[in-house]
This record gives sequence, structure tokens and C-alpha cells, in this order.
Amino acid sequence: MSTIRFRRVLFLVSISLAALTGFAQEANQIRGRVVDHRTQEGIPHANVLIQGTLRGAATNENGYFIISNAPAKEVIVLVIKHMGYTEASKTLKRAQAGWENVEVALAQTTLRVVNEVVVMAERNNEAYLQNALRSNPDGGGRILRDLPGLQAVARAFVAFDPVIRGMKEEQINVTIDGIKVEPACHGRMDPATAYVDLSELEAMTITKGPFEVAGLGAGLGGNIDFAKLRPVYQDQSALRLTGVAGVSYNSVTEGDKEHLRLGMSTTRLGAQVQFSRHAGDNYQSSRSEVPFSAFDNRHLDAMLGIRLAKNHELRLAHYRSDGKDTGYPALPMDTRDHKARLYGFDYIASNGPLGVAKVYLKVYHNNISHLMDNLNRPAAMMREMTVLGETETTGGDVAAEWRFDQSNFKVGLNAWRVFAAARRDMLTKSTGMRMSSLMWPDVTMNSAAAFAELGHNINAAWRIAAGTRVAKVEARAETLPPQFLAFHQLSNADMAETNVDANVRLSYHAKPHWTMTLSLGRGVRPANHKERYGWYTINQFDSYDYLGDPRLKAEKNVALDLALQYQAEKIQLRLQPYYNRLQDYITGEVREGLSPQSMDARGVKVYTNLGSARISGVDVDLSWQLPAHLTWFSNLSFAEGRDLERDVPLPEIPPLSTLTGLRYVYPGNLFWLQCETRAARRQDKVSSVAGENETPGFAVYHLRGGVRLGNSLQLQSGIENLTDVFYHEHLDRNDIPQPGRNFYVKTVLHF
Repeated sequence: MSTIRFRRVLFLVSISLAALTGFAQEANQIRGRVVDHRTQEGIPHANVLIQGTLRGAATNENGYFIISNAPAKEVIVLVIKHMGYTEASKTLKRAQAGWENVEVALAQTTLRVVNEVVVMAERNNEAYLQNALRSNPDGGGRILRDLPGLQAVARAFVAFDPVIRGMKEEQINVTIDGIKVEPACHGRMDPATAYVDLSELEAMTITKGPFEVAGLGAGLGGNIDFAKLRPVYQDQSALRLTGVAGVSYNSVTEGDKEHLRLGMSTTRLGAQVQFSRHAGDNYQSSRSEVPFSAFDNRHLDAMLGIRLAKNHELRLAHYRSDGKDTGYPALPMDTRDHKARLYGFDYIASNGPLGVAKVYLKVYHNNISHLMDNLNRPAAMMREMTVLGETETTGGDVAAEWRFDQSNFKVGLNAWRVFAAARRDMLTKSTGMRMSSLMWPDVTMNSAAAFAELGHNINAAWRIAAGTRVAKVEARAETLPPQFLAFHQLSNADMAETNVDANVRLSYHAKPHWTMTLSLGRGVRPANHKERYGWYTINQFDSYDYLGDPRLKAEKNVALDLALQYQAEKIQLRLQPYYNRLQDYITGEVREGLSPQSMDARGVKVYTNLGSARISGVDVDLSWQLPAHLTWFSNLSFAEGRDLERDVPLPEIPPLSTLTGLRYVYPGNLFWLQCETRAARRQDKVSSVAGENETPGFAVYHLRGGVRLGNSLQLQSGIENLTDVFYHEHLDRNDIPQPGRNFYVKTVLHF
């Protein structure tokens, strides 16, 4: 199978190379400037892209740009983007003059402020973005480990569970295009990253800490939204068709990935359809094959945009994901089949009545099913086990924003409903005894929230912003086992609570280079359905069966964050220390005298509220443009967590880690080379209460490169873990090893 896959890759690469002659164009040059619509000052570091190609440039300190070797077409459309400004486009016609003096004015936007907006479709100069794009050719969850302050829990080669500054799972909100996604697996084999192809996103919006009140809010630790590609419209009446095709191969899994994206656009309609398939065999560590790690995943995305009028747009989206026979070497079971179906409807309007600058309406629905079993594991010789989990989520948001000379005001509503059920079936072969139990007994959770945000420019240098959110949460379980109620001495397990989040931010911009932001926030996270109603759900981190408790209090966090940023023509530096104080932290407490029901479980724990805990640390990010077209990039993340009630370290806190490298980019972006190292310190501050193991430190090296052939074809290749180091990350469950030396190649064709 590996030979067939490799030949398929070589064949597709050859076809792409042969097609180059059809896409070769004459050399042309486009010069221009991007300015602020209000001040007419040049905007530095704006991205100017030629639509439908890989060509583009970033503006210099004064807003000027040069694009070399533009295609010799009769009509060229420039797309201009910059964080904090509304995206704009400019049509250039060969019959008209002005290719040497193009001027584009961007209007400022006062959309919500977040810590990071990683715009993946743009090739800007932010070091961590450049590396994330180049270091993760297949868009796997490892991209999260290349961003400062972020990490991921790995249970397999795929489906990484995001972590923000030591907070994970229900402590952070992870959405796909604003859609709440509730995993259907009780062991979180299917985090949100399992249902999205990270290589084909338009942006990742990241908030670190409880500093977001719109939509789902930020929970305790922050949020991540994986934004899909948006519809594109033309300012000409002609129909435009575009496409992207790609294929890749990696040696460590002898796996391949294919993806195809087709686009259609007119002045009123924009559509995107995208398909990808990623499959591989058991991957190789530096010592041996890692059993039960093969995978086969497929994604299909479709989005239709309708521009009703100049300031009114509708979007209809359908995302689906299918996986089968996906192994989880860190767990005792594998995924036999998973399915996700996501549906979204968006309405966006601007310049409405009553002075409304923007109105946004979103409605969504999704259903997820996840079937896992141990039929391929040795344990099945004695006892077969199958677990089917299902979730169904319906929700929506509505928000309106007003903008004034020095202020902006935003209000909105958010609501969602989650239904979750999971059943476990076991067969003991020696006795023929069958046993079934509900691990999630048909749980329904509802939430309704109102939020408001206000921002005001005190003067040219100072800005203050504040937000608050009030949410009412209700939960009930329809088919609770009688033993559950008896254990907790309850006659009714329904619950309802009201939670309040709030934050305030003070920003200071010291022209021309320094920016400082001081943020104070309070986040609240209600216990989820598993923590309230779970019935002998195994936790593979500590190998205990867990019982839920309907009376759990919501977790609370008070956070302080200071962001210092220096940005000059050749250097960008961001330093961000933070402190979190958590109350009513939800954890597990051992209960003696209870017998576990899951195989190999060490005992039984009951979810309970801990008194208090803290997590503090710092994120650092540096990019330095050196002479000879070289760029030095480096980021560093450090977090420390402590259980203040027991005076021991908190479990699963990532150690000090860094990503550092040197990149060379040939003028005109014709080709690039990059060498990098990812290193982590030994983690010896571990939780003895949770039975956590220490993790050795490590350093691995990667070599990568890429070349652009013509206007339409791009090739990438590289060697990961160059010295074939045997290691694992601290957050890798059950110490599963990371891949050994890996060679990969990828080709992408734009047409």
C-alpha cells in the first residue's frame, strides 16, 4: 500500500510539473501604496495578494509595496488585508494606466479585540504564523504546539486536543466558524480538531484568558475559533472559477493526503467546495512501530454566500467529517467510525438603521456520533467492549454594534442546547455474560446568555474597553440509573445556575513602536454533562473510573494579563506575563469501597470542587529580520500550576518549551529554506496526587524548504526529527512516543 501511495504522489507531482507551461506568464510589476482611509498615512505590514495566485507582497514601514512577475492577464484583482482594517480589493485592467502607482485606502474596524488573530491565508511577517504554515504541511493538530502559549494533548497521531496556558477541555471554548462542537467520545478521542482540516482555514482567532464575552465567551482559559474559508465576490459581472489541488506524502506513516478546493464567484454569489482525505499506517517512532496508530479521515466543506445588497450578506455552510479505523495507542480502544455533520446560517449587515454599524446573526446545528471498540486489542480475547457516543448541538448568536467617533458599543445574545448520550456494551467471553450501561444518561444542557462590550479612545494613545456576560445554565438527565441517585442521596438531579463573566482592558500605544495592554478578567465555567452525570467513565490520564456529581459548583477564574509589544522595521517582540487564580477547581477524589467497571481501571473517583489553584507564566515571541534575506524567529512558553488546597503541582501543566529557527527567503518568494528546533525542559513539577509521571527534556531539529514554480505551482519538502530522537511531549497520554525521522513532500496547484 505504501508503494502505491508513493507512486500516486510522484504521478501527481509529475502532472503538476507538466502543467507549468500552461500557467507561465510574462513578467510584470505592480507598485503601489496602502493607506489609512481617515489619516491617509501609510499602513505598514499590510498584505497585498493577487487573487487566484500565490503572488503577493507586504507593505514596508511607509505603506509601499512592489509585486514582481505579476501574471500578464487583462484583468488582475488585488486583495488587501491587515489586522484591524476591513478587507479591500482593487481591480487592475491592462488597458488602463496605473500599474506603477496603485493606491488603496483601508477603513479601520472596531471589531472585538483578541490576543492573537492568526490569519492563515496571509503570508505576513509574524514568526509563529510563518512557522506554523511551513512546519505543518498537512495541517495536523501539531500546529497548535508551534504557537506561543498553546499546546495540545495527543492520544494518537491525529485529533490533538487544544491547551491554552495549561487549561484544556471544558476550561476553554473551541469552535468551528463560531459553531459549538461537543465531543461525542467520553475519552475525548474526538476534540474539535478531529472535525476540521487545519490546513484549509482562513484564520484562527485565539483569546488567551477570560477576556471575551461575545458568542460563547472565553470560559476560564480562553477560546479558539477555526474559521473556514469565506466566499469571495467579484466587482466585475463576469463569472470567475478558481481551484486548488494538492497532494502530500510522509514517510513516517507511509501516508498521503489529497485535497481539492473549487470556487465560484460573481458580484452576488460566492461559493467554496472543498474535499480532503488524509490516511496513514501505524507511524514509526525512532525505535519501533507504534501499534494501533493508523488513521483514515475525510472532510467535505461547502459554503455559499449571497450578497443581497452592498451591505447585506447571507452565508450557508455545511461541513462534514468522516473517519474510520482510527487507532489510539494511548487508549485501550480505537475508533471504528465517527461522523460529524455541521450546518450554519449567517446574516451580516452593516450601516443599518438607528445608527447600527453592524448586525450579525448566526444559527447552527450539528450532530456527532462516535463508535469505539477494543476488537483489535489483545484484551478482546477475554472481554469485548463497544461504546457508542452521540451529541447533538443547536445554538445561535445575534449581535449589534454601534460605532462613534471615539467609542464603540456592542450588545448581543447567545443560546445553545446540547444533548449527549453514551452507551457501553461488554461481553465476557468466558461466561457469555453481556452487560450494558449508560455512561451519559441522555443528558440535556441549555444555556442562554446576554453580553455587552464598550470601548472608548481616551486620547490618541490610550484606549479602555470593558465587557460583561450573564448566562443561565440548566441541566437534566432523563434516564439516570437508580444507583446514581442513591449514591448521591438525591431524588432529583436537575440543576440551574446563573454565572457572570466580566473583563476590562487598558491599552497604551507609545508611537511609533511600543504597545502595552493590561487586562483583568473574571471567567466562569459550569460543569459539563460528563462531570455532572457521568457513570463510570474512564479517564485515561490517571486510569480511574469517574462518577459525576450534579451539585458541582461552576469553576471560576480571575486573571491578570500584561502584553508588551515592540514592533520596528526589522524586529518584532512580544512579552506577555499572566496570572490566573482559580476557585472551585473541578477534579477527581478517590472513593474507597467502589469497584471500577472499565478494564484496567485503578479505582473510582468522584468529581468534586477543589478549593483554589493558580496558574501563572509568560509567553514570548520574537522575529528579527537579518541581512541577506534571513529571518531569526523564536518563541517561548512557560507555565506553572499549583493546587493551593493540597500544596502540590497541578497535573498536566506543560513545561518550558521553545521553537527557534532561521529562515531564508529568496527575493520574490521564489523559494525558501528553514531550519528550526523545538525543545522542552524536563517537567519534574508533577502531581503525585494524580499519579503523574515526570517527562525528560528533549530537543528535535527540522529542515524544511519550498519553491514556487510559475504563478500556480508550489512544492514543499522537508525532514522532521532530523537526528531521529526518541521522545514524547509531557501532555502525550500514556507517554506515547512522537514520530521518528520523517521525510515529507507536498505539491499545491492553483488554477
